[in-house]
Amino acid sequence: MKNNSAKHIWVLAAGMAISSLATPCVTEAGIGKLWPFASKKHIKKQIDPLSGRVTELEEISRQHGTRIKEIDERTQAGIRTAMSQLETADAKAVAAGQKANEAGIAADKAYASVGDVERRLGSRLENVENYRLVRTMQVGFKPNQIEMDATAREQLDALAAEIKGSKGYVLEVQGFADPRGSRQANLELSRQRAGAVVRYLCEKHEVPLFRMRTLGMGAANAVKDENGRLSNQKSRRVEIHVLRNNATEVASN
Repeated sequence: MKNNSAKHIWVLAAGMAISSLATPCVTEAGIGKLWPFASKKHIKKQIDPLSGRVTELEEISRQHGTRIKEIDERTQAGIRTAMSQLETADAKAVAAGQKANEAGIAADKAYASVGDVERRLGSRLENVENYRLVRTMQVGFKPNQIEMDATAREQLDALAAEIKGSKGYVLEVQGFADPRGSRQANLELSRQRAGAVVRYLCEKHEVPLFRMRTLGMGAANAVKDENGRLSNQKSRRVEIHVLRNNATEVASN
């Protein structure tokens, strides 16, 4: 478009120059005498204004072309930026969809696990209800002592022989102290006595720990003698309650 405009302007300038050549002019030799052709000075005088106008139009055309190019470049850059942002948004959307899908799968697995745990817990609770007391035995201790004497060890050896190879049983081991001494001291002493019994059965007879439960009772449930009087000797004890599941037989003599 720029080249066509310049060409058109030069054609107009040439036409005007030729037209001016046909016009009579006054010669340098005298007034009123005509030359058949115009002088170079006259032609230059006619053409110079046109040349300046052409140059001005060319500059305007060049500026317009530059602006159009800049606008086009900015437009293309804007399009590229928009496309890049769109691609980024699409990628993020895809990633978010994948994460949501993974989260859904994880949630389904978690719900399934919860259901499985609930079923197992329900089964175990039902199992707990099926345990019943089979027998209770006691081992005694000396005042302020947690070590067992030979008689206590023999009693535990006999118990271990009874339950050896059995399944479906639980031992509840409860420690006690006589009423003398502070409440806190008696509570700690009773815990240590129960722990000593469990340690003996586990270390010597390999009774599984998961089958034994311990509890320190302090001076609770103090024992009385045949005359109804409080017996400190009988109160210093560990009671072992043997429980079994109704669906499983415990070996006994």
